[in-house]
Amino acid sequence: MFSETIKFSSHNVAALKKALRKRYPAIGSSHFDEAVAASFGFRTYAAMRGVLQQVSGSARFMVQIDAALLMLRLEELGYGGLTVQELRRTIMETPYPDQWLGDELEQALVRRRIPDAANG
Repeated sequence: MFSETIKFSSHNVAALKKALRKRYPAIGSSHFDEAVAASFGFRTYAAMRGVLQQVSGSARFMVQIDAALLMLRLEELGYGGLTVQELRRTIMETPYPDQWLGDELEQALVRRRIPDAANG
């Protein structure tokens, strides 16, 4: 199952929530808060906010968004008829303002993870 990886920042969380609210206007704002937190693996929105405040601005903390967890939490909150594919499409099409490959340091870290060529 494919998961989108984004930089964990308040701007990116807000962008995701805005995109989801645009596609699903009948779902309440606070329910999206809880569902987005669940999609990152947090049990509650309050737990996610605590971590988000600790890492904002100083750390390069990456998270994967799990559309299945998002859907499950929304179903727990009483919203049926959602599909993982539609949620995943919304997640992937969302323009995230804080790019995770934006600067030289992050690109250097990514290059370190690429294995050397076998014949190089």
